[in-house]
Amino acid sequence: MVHPTVSPHRSSRRARAAAHRAMAMAALASNSSLQVRYRRYHAHMRRAEALSRAADAIALEAVQEVSE
Repeated sequence: MVHPTVSPHRSSRRARAAAHRAMAMAALASNSSLQVRYRRYHAHMRRAEALSRAADAIALEAVQEVSE
């Protein structure tokens, strides 16, 4: 059985998603108004979710290629 290797693109997307989650948490703790903190938090979380979805799509595509 052939196992798919970890694509450097997938791991970098996951790392970037984790970084955006960390930035989202830092945004909540920043010394800014509540509106600014929430806006930054949500912007980073949207980016993290998009990156995670992209990494999942690439992983699913790689698995489908191997199973064919």
